[in-house]
Order: sequence, then C-alpha cells, then structure tokens
Amino acid sequence: MELTLALSILASVLSVSNFVIARKDKAVKDSKENNYDLIKYQVEEIKDDVKAILSKLDRYDRDTEEKIEKAIELHIKMYHSKEV
Repeated sequence: MELTLALSILASVLSVSNFVIARKDKAVKDSKENNYDLIKYQVEEIKDDVKAILSKLDRYDRDTEEKIEKAIELHIKMYHSKEV
C-alpha cells in the first residue's frame, strides 16, 4: 500500500511540475511576442506624434513670417510713405 501511495504522489508531483514548466515556457514566449507588439505600437504612436508636431511647427513658421511681413508693410505705410 505504501509503495502505491508513494508512486501516485511521485506521479502527481511529476505531472504538476511538467504542467508548470510547460506553462512557464509558453508565458515567456507570449510575453516576448506581446512586448514586440507593444513596442511596435508605441513606435507608431511616436511617429504620429512627431508628424503632428512637425506640421504644427511648419504652420507656426508660416504664421510668424506672415505676421512679420504685415508688420513691415504697416511700418512702411506709417513711417516711410510720407518721405517718398
């Protein structure tokens, strides 16, 4: 009776340890795939953010140049048109 009980306990321990080891391997593999997908997603988001920032900077440059041109024209009209 003791021999069968010891063998069943040993078999149970082996099967549980085999299950745990298999799950651990699968978890490590899944985490690597998930990390790759997460990094890829984050890089895409950063690219989109950079594009948005660059378009805002381009628009800001154009707006600034237009304001400067208007200010120069106004200055010329106000201070230099009487002399000509």
